[in-house]
Amino acid sequence: MRLKEKTHRKFVEFFEKISCMYQGKDFELAYSDIQRETGAASVTLKRAIQALAEDGVIEVNPGRNSRYARFRFLLISQNTDEKSSEASETRNLEDFNNSNRAQSGGNSESVNEDVSELTQLVDHLRRRVRNQEMAIALLQDRLAEIEDKMRKR
Repeated sequence: MRLKEKTHRKFVEFFEKISCMYQGKDFELAYSDIQRETGAASVTLKRAIQALAEDGVIEVNPGRNSRYARFRFLLISQNTDEKSSEASETRNLEDFNNSNRAQSGGNSESVNEDVSELTQLVDHLRRRVRNQEMAIALLQDRLAEIEDKMRKR
């Protein structure tokens, strides 16, 4: 089962971040929390978790109930190597850009300010969308709890 590259990367980065928080140990997460953090639909979430497990990126075990699962991130050492190589590439690119800026003069400064302003606006919009997605996820959780109570009666 294949995921889009962007979706795959998003889930790998999410599990890597959570694994670092738990210092590489097993951790239990609610599917709704993963969905809220990644912004993925529930079907995409299930496909992504299954695909990452098949690829050997994560190990998945049942959690305390059907809404939770225990995870272990398996790519810690590989990702740290990739990040160090990406960091060196980024430094080289920044050095190259700095030397070009020194040669081109003030025009690039105005372009950089415009790009910086647009980047801030995009980040602001992303945060607003993220807050709305989180509110929707909370409402979905609450709705699921109410539906469970109704089924028990």
